[in-house]
Amino acid sequence: MLSFLEGEVESASGPLVLNCLGIGFEVNMPERDLSGLKAGSRARVYVSLHISPDGPRLYGFSAPGEKEVFSLLLKVPGIGPKAALSILSNIEMPDLASAVRNRDASLLLKVPGIGPKAASRLISSLEGADLPLLGESSALADDGVVEALEGLGWKGPQALSAYRSAKEALSGADSSRLLKACLQILDRHA
Repeated sequence: MLSFLEGEVESASGPLVLNCLGIGFEVNMPERDLSGLKAGSRARVYVSLHISPDGPRLYGFSAPGEKEVFSLLLKVPGIGPKAALSILSNIEMPDLASAVRNRDASLLLKVPGIGPKAASRLISSLEGADLPLLGESSALADDGVVEALEGLGWKGPQALSAYRSAKEALSGADSSRLLKACLQILDRHA
C-alpha cells in the first residue's frame, strides 16, 4: 500500500509531521530516527500503516530494513506497534541481531515494557528470521561513507538517507565520488 513518504519536515518533536505536496502526515518513529531530523529539511521515511481500534497510524523508519524488522516484531505474540517501536528506539539493529543469535534476553529486558516472557517470545520468534536484515544499516556503511558523513556532523539517519540516494544514482561509484554526491544531497536539504 504505502512504501515511503518524502517531503519537508514540519515538526520532528513527538510524532514526525511530514509535508508531502501540501498534505501533513503524522508519523510515529523511533527516537533515534527522529533525533536526526529537523524542521525545514527534506526527508524520506519508509512507512508502515497499522490499523487499530483507535484508528489508522503510520509508523516510519529511516531505513527499509528497520521497517521490515518492525513487521517481524509485530508478528511476535503480545508485541504491538508501540512495543515494536520502543524496541527499535532502544536497541540498535546489529545489537538486536546479536541478542537473538546468542539467545541473550538481557538486552531486551532493558527496553521499557518488555519483561522476561516477552523477551523470550521475541528471541524464539526472531530466531528463524533473516538475521542479516537486522544488521542492514551497518552493512551499508562498508565503504566508510556513512561514517565519514557522521564525522562531519551529519546525524546517522540523514547520512544513511543521503548515502542510499547517492548509491542509487551512482551505482558502481567509488567512495570518494559517493561522499561528494552525499555532501551535495545533504547541502541541498539543509
